[in-house]
Amino acid sequence: MIALLLKYKQIIKYLIAGGTATLTDLCLLYFFTDILDIWYLLSAVLAFSIAFFVSFFLQKFWTFRDPDKEAMYKQMVVYFGVCLTNLVINTVLMYVFVDFFKIWYMLAQVIISGLIACESYLIYKFFIFNKNIKSEEAGKIKILIATGIYPPDFRGPATMLEALPKSLEKNGFSVKLITYSDIKTTPEERGRIFRILRQGPGATRHLKYFLTMLKLSLEADFIYCTDTYSVGYFCYLIKKMIGKKYIVRFAGDSAWETALRLGVTADYLIDFQKKTYTRPIEKLKARRAKIMVKADKVIAVSKFLARVAALIGVKEDRIKLIYNSIDFINENYDEDKIRRVRGQFGPEAKIIISAGQLNPWKGFDGIIRGLSKIEKEMGDNVHFLILGEGQEMENLKKLAHDLGVEAKVHFLGKIDHGEIMNYFRAGDLFILNSHYEGQSHTLLEVMKAGTPIIASNIEANQEVIEDNKNGILVKYNSAEEISSAVVRILNDKTLADNFVSQGREKLKIFNWDNTVKLTLEAIREII
Repeated sequence: MIALLLKYKQIIKYLIAGGTATLTDLCLLYFFTDILDIWYLLSAVLAFSIAFFVSFFLQKFWTFRDPDKEAMYKQMVVYFGVCLTNLVINTVLMYVFVDFFKIWYMLAQVIISGLIACESYLIYKFFIFNKNIKSEEAGKIKILIATGIYPPDFRGPATMLEALPKSLEKNGFSVKLITYSDIKTTPEERGRIFRILRQGPGATRHLKYFLTMLKLSLEADFIYCTDTYSVGYFCYLIKKMIGKKYIVRFAGDSAWETALRLGVTADYLIDFQKKTYTRPIEKLKARRAKIMVKADKVIAVSKFLARVAALIGVKEDRIKLIYNSIDFINENYDEDKIRRVRGQFGPEAKIIISAGQLNPWKGFDGIIRGLSKIEKEMGDNVHFLILGEGQEMENLKKLAHDLGVEAKVHFLGKIDHGEIMNYFRAGDLFILNSHYEGQSHTLLEVMKAGTPIIASNIEANQEVIEDNKNGILVKYNSAEEISSAVVRILNDKTLADNFVSQGREKLKIFNWDNTVKLTLEAIREII
């Protein structure tokens, strides 16, 4: 019933607005005729004229949501012309119905108003309001992208979501996007990007997001969701309420991350899917499963996550593998910035970089523990730069102090995404020592920046880094393997250059045109 009402919401709004104008008309007609004792035909003219303005403003700004104030007076003239025509029709029919058929004048007006309402709706919809907008949007599939992050937020997915709407629009789609944000919607974004501010109570923020998303979804053909929890759950609820289809982009498992952060588990992600944990964690797992299983399509960003999605319960024919891509990232490096980064440590410095949220599974501690051995092999010109913030910051600082390498470990905090490529370019080596990745945007960015890579030997990383071909894979958090790989690369420029060259070849797989092509396929499979 709700879905049916929403499907015909414009007609319902038209009838409400028209009903309001008609009620105004009838009340005034009764007042002029029975109270003031004016001839009923003259009363009809007066009442109809006043009701005109009530009708015009309700229909323009509420029913048809036409915000164009510049065209308002021209529209009013055309609208008035339609109303004059309707007035003539109304007057003639009133005379015929009352004087010839002897119908009570109030009943006659109700019947005539109904006939005029049908004719007017078609004229208003197709010839007066939103004419230009309708012609531009006619035939386009309307997509609502629902996300938790969007530029200027940091991290690769946010950057991807800035590029995706533009590519979809080039392919004939109409796109709107809703996101949580630390900044307000800019004038340039208005009508396309809807930012829900993160400030304030969480319940209020989530409610506002949901209500705004529900409203936007009424006009959309389907929802593309990038979050399998709060935003994904809203998709699930909206589908239950009004039957709206949705796609979920599956890039990571927050239930596992939450369990790991709380110390509930140290299990690998695959094992996590098969075991039972505390009630709160099981509730998170159940919600995530519900969201993904009910999705019309799940986009997995790696073969590894496609396997996880299947373990969660998603049917294989609903899973589509679409790798991340970074083709759209600007390669205009700031050479002055790169020189300044390197200049802080001297011309002979060897700079190791790692980046990401400082969470327990990111393995920054394993790199720090390997620094002493690296210094013994390479001398004291080795420096380790950590880009990012997170809960492990103080623990990592303490570890560096306890191991006597605090002078070599530099916590640079959150780096603007527009700057981070300069830091990657400034490094002699990049290390991603994580226990888990869905599919790392950072690895792709570092490959694009032309810096050799050491990565943990986990499934998602194996899809990007081929051991000893375009980088080195090491056991997760093994200080011994990490330090040996670092020394090997820093001591062999030919090897490092070969890794960089092969990395750029590997990047051709992670192609933005292919990402868009496969995304379009996923969309067309559900509409």
